[in-house]
Amino acid sequence: MRNVIFILVITSLLLSCQTVERKIDKLSKEEEKNLNRFLGKQQINLIDEFGKPDNVIHESNKKTLVFKTKKYKITCIRKFTVDNNGIISGFNSRNCF
Repeated sequence: MRNVIFILVITSLLLSCQTVERKIDKLSKEEEKNLNRFLGKQQINLIDEFGKPDNVIHESNKKTLVFKTKKYKITCIRKFTVDNNGIISGFNSRNCF
């Protein structure tokens, strides 16, 4: 009887982990789709959407605009690469779901 209960508990835990993983994957894809719309656009579009950047990292021929938000004590960090002409050429996001 103990073995059956143990197996049911483990199975339940595994299934719930898969459900959470699927939800995170879905939200990550939505985040990527949302951020893709900025590629090739002017950096002012980012500022209109996310406000003033929390940090700007200057490099030789580009800069990175960093935007941070916090939700449920989890910090979302979005980084956008901007060329010298102010055009967004790439992005990266972490914990944004």
